[in-house]
Amino acid sequence: MGKLGGFLSGIAIFCALAGVVSAFTGCVKRPETLLLPLKPISENETEPPSEPLESSADSSSGDGSSDEVAADSAGESSEDSLPEENSGEASFSEPSEDSEEVSSDSSSESVSSESDSQQALVPSFTLWSPETDFVPEGEEVSDDFFSDALFIGNSRMQGFVLYSGLSLHAYTGVGLTVATAYTDPLFGSGEDKKTLVDALSETPYQKYYLMFGLNEIGWTSYRTFTDDYGGIIDRILAVNPQAKIYLFSILPLTAKRSSESDWQNNENVNLFNQLIWKLALDKGVCYLDAAASVAGADGCLPEEGTSDGVHLNKAWCQKLLSYVKTHTA
Repeated sequence: MGKLGGFLSGIAIFCALAGVVSAFTGCVKRPETLLLPLKPISENETEPPSEPLESSADSSSGDGSSDEVAADSAGESSEDSLPEENSGEASFSEPSEDSEEVSSDSSSESVSSESDSQQALVPSFTLWSPETDFVPEGEEVSDDFFSDALFIGNSRMQGFVLYSGLSLHAYTGVGLTVATAYTDPLFGSGEDKKTLVDALSETPYQKYYLMFGLNEIGWTSYRTFTDDYGGIIDRILAVNPQAKIYLFSILPLTAKRSSESDWQNNENVNLFNQLIWKLALDKGVCYLDAAASVAGADGCLPEEGTSDGVHLNKAWCQKLLSYVKTHTA
């Protein structure tokens, strides 16, 4: 009876251990969809949804007319700015009762120190650029080069089309993402509006310029981003297998705007630009390192190039146009 009891006790212990192991392995999240680590979301900030950060109400139909981009949703006006994130209420720590009193002689130093600390809140940043496999600088093309080109993307692309000074064909929308490209009927007129993916099947172009990522850099699934973006590229190639496709890198934010968010910042711009670069390699299309063309010496978008820390003003759109005209394949 003693041996039988010991045997049964051993079986019980084994089953208990097996249950613990099973429970643990069942909770482990497998990292197949995560290629690079995202900066964690702070406790006071809501997790970014897989939805556009801007309203998708305004879009352009791509007929090549000068009024195809809504002037009230791009450029100098801040109405096209991304909505402020829900950062929660700020919390401050009160000094303890037994803390030493600060002398009046050090008050001016305290003010100076506070000013210095506020400047120190803006972190140093190095803009990522690929060392190989991007479109190099070449001879500048004429405006006619873009007569058979279609420009596609979010509000940043919308502003670029508006302030380029050229009559460009465009499919752009405020808040447009690689996900809503499949779901939101934004393009066309009246009740016959189509999603971006469906609209791409109507008229083939020889060149396609795509700008996505601004509204997606808070997504936690990189695979969803690259799969959706890759599907748009596949649809273009299905319509015109000989098309030349250019993928814009995501343009940086100003240092101030970047420092205000744990996820919509230049660090994540760097991460997603690496995904876009790798996608361009996989699909055999062209990567435009456009971010470097508008960045300042600190790698961020200069304050003088934007009114809201995100969208380019007219002068910086012209800088971007000069880059595009000298980087063709």
